[in-house]
Amino acid sequence: MSYVSRKNWKNKTSGFRYTEKNNNMIRGIIFFLLMLFIVYELVTSIFIISYKVESISMEPTIPSGAVILAAPIIYGPEIPLASLRIPGLRKPVRGDLVISHPAYHQDLPWYRNLLESIAGFFTFQRKGRGESSWGRSSSVKRIVGVPGDTIKIENNEILIKPEGKNYFFSEKEIIQVEYSTVSFERPELLSDEFPFSGNMREVKLEAGEYFLSGDNRSMSNDSYYWGAVTIENIKAKVILEYAPEIKLLQ
Repeated sequence: MSYVSRKNWKNKTSGFRYTEKNNNMIRGIIFFLLMLFIVYELVTSIFIISYKVESISMEPTIPSGAVILAAPIIYGPEIPLASLRIPGLRKPVRGDLVISHPAYHQDLPWYRNLLESIAGFFTFQRKGRGESSWGRSSSVKRIVGVPGDTIKIENNEILIKPEGKNYFFSEKEIIQVEYSTVSFERPELLSDEFPFSGNMREVKLEAGEYFLSGDNRSMSNDSYYWGAVTIENIKAKVILEYAPEIKLLQ
């Protein structure tokens, strides 16, 4: 006849309670991380997002390797994992630095977006955010043309004719933001028709269209090559660089 002694019974009960306590602790940690991730997604999708610049297209304003903060709420944030965008605080204006997608951008599947969000969450946004592969890239650009503008480029200088005007202004005359640009000298034998000539014929921006440009005109993949973009391609306004130095951006 088998029996369980009083001592063994107490040990078994203690072990059961200890295991149950561990399980409750694990469930609590998982629940806490889940809630923290949801808050993280809401904050980075609506209010503020960190982004690492991995090109020289915005030099000298933003160097390659810089880490910046951008605010989706200004132009209207997208609801995470949903094809829904809520109204923003204002529309984009000339001179704004923005996080944008090029005209040829292809959206990632929802599960890829989720995985990138998880990677960003667990690595403090060191992974999962930044410029990525061709066709699915995000980049930092400056808005130089808004709906109704007519844009042309002469010797890497952007000229803007606002709607209702009969003549062009240089970008520095009409854009109320101070910034420097970098460009190259065009070889004498290079025709205006070549992509890298630094010249572009007049383009009229339709309703909802924006012309984007990098400050480094000789090394920027922007609207000069792939045309104007719509507001759906403009994701957030860049407001601050916090590494390698801290400075406000405009």
